[in-house]
Amino acid sequence: MTASPAPARSAALVIARVVVDGIRRSLPEHAPLFDARATEFVASVLEHDGMNSALGIAAGADAFRQVGVAEYAAGKELERLSRTYHSAGRCALPVLASLSRQPGAGAALMDTGVEALLRCADVLIRLSTAAYRAAHTPSVAELRQDLLKEILSGRPPAKWAGLAAEAGWVPPARVVAIAAEPGAVRASFGPEVLAALTGEYPHLLVPDDVEIGGVLAGTRAAVGPAVAPAEAAVSLRWARRTLELVRREVIEDGPLVRWSDHLTTHWLFADEVLTTALVTRSLAPIAGLPANERAKLAETLDAMLSARGGAPEIADNLGVHPQTVRNRLRRLRGLFGARLDDPQARLDLRIALRAELFTSEDDRQASPMKVA
Repeated sequence: MTASPAPARSAALVIARVVVDGIRRSLPEHAPLFDARATEFVASVLEHDGMNSALGIAAGADAFRQVGVAEYAAGKELERLSRTYHSAGRCALPVLASLSRQPGAGAALMDTGVEALLRCADVLIRLSTAAYRAAHTPSVAELRQDLLKEILSGRPPAKWAGLAAEAGWVPPARVVAIAAEPGAVRASFGPEVLAALTGEYPHLLVPDDVEIGGVLAGTRAAVGPAVAPAEAAVSLRWARRTLELVRREVIEDGPLVRWSDHLTTHWLFADEVLTTALVTRSLAPIAGLPANERAKLAETLDAMLSARGGAPEIADNLGVHPQTVRNRLRRLRGLFGARLDDPQARLDLRIALRAELFTSEDDRQASPMKVA
């Protein structure tokens, strides 16, 4: 053992038997593959920090390669094997706990044993996955789908550079993500575009210098910020958030909505609980007024906070008589008092009033802000 000691051989064999028995029960059609050699292999993996070259060529390792090939031949998904190996590892935890309580076992056995089980599951998954993929020659379209998943998973470019070369995709300096409604994307586009168009949430990665309109079919879609390919998941998150706000009618609908055109809205809706609390507190003095009076006072308050001059300028901006504005300002002064002279309170009021612009009349009557 090296930096992180694993269970000793005797404990490793006991745990390995439980793990392999669990795999046999979950994969009865493949049970003959998991013989004594497979158990010895699992015990060896548990004893070590990882799978070295000697372990990789051990006879028992072939069982996990063969089951990967068999699963591919049967048309099964790799996820099934991943779940099986992790489940078998969890089945061994009670046995590990029992072993750790035995005299002379050592206080660290439970911790190191859990780590060893996690490493072991990872080794078994890698063996089966490599064999599964080797049995299948993916098409360029499948390679590009895998590449898009790898990029959006947040893995560094070094992890998917080889896959990009196989897929014929040259990483641009910057990309934008597009979140689209089903049917919003054209059937074909250039090789510089990566796309996943099936399912409820179609999305694409497009080089920043490509005309996006040529990719879309004219129905609703949203574009995220331009980022390096390694940050593509960030762009997609903001694109999807933009599309969500369009669906909720917070952002005005259109064939192509750009994230960058609605930064203030995103800021206001980044934490809706916090914004709702701010609106509720800031506009409390007018919350209980009749809807018509409240709307006029809110409009005048917003104009007052934005104006450099006095009543005449505000009246001109609102299209009402200056005396009407003076009456409203006196009413606002009576309701808000010294808060109208406090810089922080004035900023809070401006934010609260802006947030109300994104709510419907019905929502305003029920609550200062619409909550998802």
